[in-house]
Amino acid sequence: MRIIHKNSLSAYFGNLRMAMTVKARAAGKPSLESEIPQPLQSLMRHEYNLCLMLELFDERLKRFEATLNDKRPEFGAYSEAMAFLDAIYLLSRMLLDSAAGVVRHFYKCNEKCELSKSFDDMLKKSAKGELPDSLNAVFAGCNTWFPHLKDRRDDIVHHYETYFIGFEQNSEGMMTTVQFSPRNKTHAIRGEDLRSYLGVVMASYQRFIDVLLDHLDTTFLRWYGIVTSINSRQLTILEGRSANIFWWAYRYGGYKHDSLVVDES
Repeated sequence: MRIIHKNSLSAYFGNLRMAMTVKARAAGKPSLESEIPQPLQSLMRHEYNLCLMLELFDERLKRFEATLNDKRPEFGAYSEAMAFLDAIYLLSRMLLDSAAGVVRHFYKCNEKCELSKSFDDMLKKSAKGELPDSLNAVFAGCNTWFPHLKDRRDDIVHHYETYFIGFEQNSEGMMTTVQFSPRNKTHAIRGEDLRSYLGVVMASYQRFIDVLLDHLDTTFLRWYGIVTSINSRQLTILEGRSANIFWWAYRYGGYKHDSLVVDES
């Protein structure tokens, strides 16, 4: 599997650092960003870890589904799939906090503006119009999906939630993988296709990145005098495991973009 796209946050900042280095050398000045900011290092680690968990979750789930009607289903694979599912929720939230940290880093360096480290706090402030510039609009669009992800992660971390994976027949007579809870009060939606939900989370994250990069194009022009746009961004090629966030966004979450190319061979 290969994914080609222009809107990779880590690749975007890699290209920015190169452009800043070239500009500084041309002016005979030291580079402004000699090291990768720690929040960006964190984001890249969480992206990889999330891609790994998506791969392991899908592989274990498929193994169990293949033996579902056998006399002895592979319950070991089922248990591991549940563990990887919990990890996906935790890492998704960690990834978003790292993205908020990246935004915070650059605003602190250039605007002397102390923003929150928390994605949730950023979202709440955006609803009140308390973020700088047009940053409010970047986060405001996440209000339709982030609270649901936050609830499920918080249930696991703070409320002793133990989500299970189940199987139901959908309206078309096909077997659907769902999530359910033994608790009376739960944020898991009954009958919700689990792969589709995770795909929506990945697609929503990527749409947030799409909007954020458009915002940063304008902001970096003002801060650094560097001209970037969707047309000038370099294509990033992701293969195998590293493409899993994009793959789940595309395959299960309905994510589309003019620069996205998906090669499933």
